[in-house]
Amino acid sequence: MSTDILSGSSFETVAEAYDRNADKYDDFIENNENLVRMRKHVYDFVTAHVPKGSRILDLACGTGTDAAWFAQRGYKVHGVDISGEMLKRASQKAKELGLEDRLSFEQVSYTDLKKSDAGSFDLTFSNFGGLNCVSDLSLVAENVRPLLQPNARVIWAIMPPFCLWETALLLRGKFKLATRRFSGQSTVHKEGLEYPVYYYTPRQVANAWGKDFQLEVVEALSVITPPATSKDFSVKFPRTFKLLCRLDDALAQNYPFKYWGDFTIVSLRHKTPVVE
Repeated sequence: MSTDILSGSSFETVAEAYDRNADKYDDFIENNENLVRMRKHVYDFVTAHVPKGSRILDLACGTGTDAAWFAQRGYKVHGVDISGEMLKRASQKAKELGLEDRLSFEQVSYTDLKKSDAGSFDLTFSNFGGLNCVSDLSLVAENVRPLLQPNARVIWAIMPPFCLWETALLLRGKFKLATRRFSGQSTVHKEGLEYPVYYYTPRQVANAWGKDFQLEVVEALSVITPPATSKDFSVKFPRTFKLLCRLDDALAQNYPFKYWGDFTIVSLRHKTPVVE
């Protein structure tokens, strides 16, 4: 992989980790009941706020699961990622689903989008923590901003610095896992590699975009249900899982729970200048 599409050694490690993981990535996300459930919540959120026909810039698009879903429903999507192997699978999906007229992909870092000639977009979207790999979200905003239409939206699902379920693991003596987010940074171990991840509050996301973007909505994903990494919980305890899902849905938009999920949906909108 050429280094000109990357931004720093940690991004090189992330790209390599996901290159190694690409052949099993879809199996994990498609056979994880809680992750599928969270993904549906994200889709419902986006479709409720962004009209069909809009152009979406999908940051850290991976194997194109989200991009393909939106393209199938009338959106035009351009996905970017730094993993070549993930993008190979994304392009294959577009071809197999007959979506090549509405779905395109580019191997580029979301901190290097100034080099992209992908056009302009109505929404910048990112799902399930792809943006948690960058140490400064303002670098992303700086690169994405020139590609956005006036009145564009930002909808990012990111990992926050406090997760209620993880913190409750203190009761089981799992101190390291329970407190891993508290400092705002931890280390991920994936495919024999390790790299840093960073946790962000909705306010930090808003600050990265600056005063010309308005923070509109904050909603939690998986407050009472287990985190996305707990793949087997719904299989082992199906009745408990269904009960927790109902509680989760009731709490997701309420303070303070909306800040306590495994992920947080953060939605911002560009402020329309007042013409005097």
